Amino acid sequence: MKLQIITKAICLATLTCWLPIAPGFAQSGPGGYGNVSRVYSCSRDGDTINLRSRAGQQYRVITEIPSGKPVVLIGNTRVVGNFTWQKVNFYGAVGWVRGDFLCN
Repeated sequence: MKLQIITKAICLATLTCWLPIAPGFAQSGPGGYGNVSRVYSCSRDGDTINLRSRAGQQYRVITEIPSGKPVVLIGNTRVVGNFTWQKVNFYGAVGWVRGDFLCN
């Protein structure tokens, strides 16, 4: 909330507004998180969360998402092993995150 207020104040003061990166097709959300397209990364211990190239723990880590950061659900869900994976966009990086590390 504070970030939004600060961003709006900077936008109005400098007339250099920016929009968060999010694909247009993700705006309706897949419904697994209360029909929202934006959720947050959350880990039990505050560690970063791996954004992977494919659904599954054996795949390459694209980047690490700090706990509490927003991600946009793209709408695909896969079950691999004992975990549900969600396809997300994190500031332009698209990949897969375990569903138990997302909260709304």
